[in-house]
Amino acid sequence: MRLWGFFLNLNSKMIICSWNINSVRTRVELLKVLIKNLKPDIILLQEIKCQNTEFPDVFKSLDYSTVTNGEKGKYGVAILLKNTIKFKEIKFDKQIFNKQARICGIKIKTNLYPDLNLINVYSPNGNPIEDKEKFQFKIDWLKELANVAQNFIENRKHFVIAGDFNVLDHENDVQDFSNWENDALGNLSSRKLFRKLLSTGLTNAVRLFYEPGEKYSYWDYQKASWERNYGLLIDHFLLSPGVTQNINKISFEKDFRGKEQPSDHIPFWIKLAIN
Repeated sequence: MRLWGFFLNLNSKMIICSWNINSVRTRVELLKVLIKNLKPDIILLQEIKCQNTEFPDVFKSLDYSTVTNGEKGKYGVAILLKNTIKFKEIKFDKQIFNKQARICGIKIKTNLYPDLNLINVYSPNGNPIEDKEKFQFKIDWLKELANVAQNFIENRKHFVIAGDFNVLDHENDVQDFSNWENDALGNLSSRKLFRKLLSTGLTNAVRLFYEPGEKYSYWDYQKASWERNYGLLIDHFLLSPGVTQNINKISFEKDFRGKEQPSDHIPFWIKLAIN
């Protein structure tokens, strides 16, 4: 881990990217393309599907450090960040966060932010909803995430929570919401908890630039979803008030869904003023 210090990049903007990569080892080459084309300062990865020791080390040669919270064969999250960024890792000690590898975080410093906390999440899917234990785990997990956000807000922290939330925030975030009301992604309980998360004082970055239904982040591998553009928006950047006022852009790299051996999610990113 790098020692705590100031962000060394002299640029006034930072690009933070999020991507449910659906197996990092399968999609190393696609990730390298993303890095080459976008040159993001920080990448939040979900569903890496490997243990910490199995995470590809090729990114070291591309001048990226890594923070990983992996699990064998499923789940898992990771953060890639340029070597010029010094950080502290955030520890999450609540028991529910330790049951599955679904969260990790870092704290960095910039000229504008004495402490900028970046939290990378892969929320439980919760399906099938008839499996009460599985769905309840999702509900409890989201409740605890809302508690984390509330604590950060109360302590006036600057922070971003981003990743795959597995929640349809708005009915127009899918073409036919009625088909998803009894799914864990569109269930009222899930959506209420997502709204509770927002009610702590967070802003969903996509809503600053696009109306519901204009952007999707996920297309299932089944039923020709990509070919029919039958997508869902279930990946989000949630910003604390001090961060919201400094966001310049959000963008979705839709072409990645059409590449060979794609993830079912696409990378998307925000550009943030940091000086």
